[in-house]
Amino acid sequence: MDSPASRMSRLLSGFIPVLASVLLVSLAAGRGKEHGRWPTDSMISREAEEAMISRLEKEREEASMQGLSSKWARMEMEHLESKHSEE
Repeated sequence: MDSPASRMSRLLSGFIPVLASVLLVSLAAGRGKEHGRWPTDSMISREAEEAMISRLEKEREEASMQGLSSKWARMEMEHLESKHSEE
């Protein structure tokens, strides 16, 4: 009778190639599709490096602008609260 460790190693040695094959087929099948339209895009990007850089810079700028608007709203709220409490 085999030990549990040897059984697990046999199982993993058979399972990992199957998983790798499924991932490879999935990446190959999504090759012509637009980025973001394929299930593996959240794990492994298929974008060109230039497109990825420009998309990430755009997302970073949008995030900083969103943070700016929330900071502005918070500052204005504090100002109104202090003005209202003085009355």
